[in-house]
Amino acid sequence: MTEAAARVAAPASRRRGPASTQDGQRSRDRILKAALDLITEAGIDQVRLAGIAQRAHMSTGQVMYYFTSKEHILLETLAWQEHQDTEARRAALAKITGVWRQLDRFIGYYLPLSPTDPVWILWMEAWARAPHSAEVSQFMEALLRPWRDDLAAIVARGVEEGAFVAPGAIDDFTLRFVALLDGLALQRLRQLHQLSRKRAIELAMNAARAELAPGSQDTEP
Repeated sequence: MTEAAARVAAPASRRRGPASTQDGQRSRDRILKAALDLITEAGIDQVRLAGIAQRAHMSTGQVMYYFTSKEHILLETLAWQEHQDTEARRAALAKITGVWRQLDRFIGYYLPLSPTDPVWILWMEAWARAPHSAEVSQFMEALLRPWRDDLAAIVARGVEEGAFVAPGAIDDFTLRFVALLDGLALQRLRQLHQLSRKRAIELAMNAARAELAPGSQDTEP
């Protein structure tokens, strides 16, 4: 797998507070953890700055010292959780033998755990803002890059080992496949067609086999 990704921060124009110190970073992390906990428990519409401050055992003024707005907190919470998830995902994938099993696990990590997955809710909030902000769009691209890098690494390994047929340009494949996963994720989040998580993973794996092992019936489960 590639090296752990550097932590991505929200656009520079939104940053605030001396997070370069350990104490400053710990304070920011407390706020972000509180925000994620509240989103998980009550939903994003119920999250207020005062509630985040209370959960973090800080004043609203202290929260605003580090963050410019609720939107800024939401973007930073997404980046904070993605950074942790990237490190955990890469450590787990490195222990899995067999590229088909790695790909299956990668898909499982990518798709939402439930229709109320808090990280996916944050992704959707960011998506809604991206068309109106080049900064937010670039921020999201930076968060997505580790996912595409990990997928590209799995595909490259599969081609090298002879388990996959080379899909042409790997970057084009990762773009297509991530778009497929996004579509399946939205089906899950919108609860359309009662698409289960198991079925979504199965559909994604079928699509991968069709492109990476066309005509083969003997791929790994």
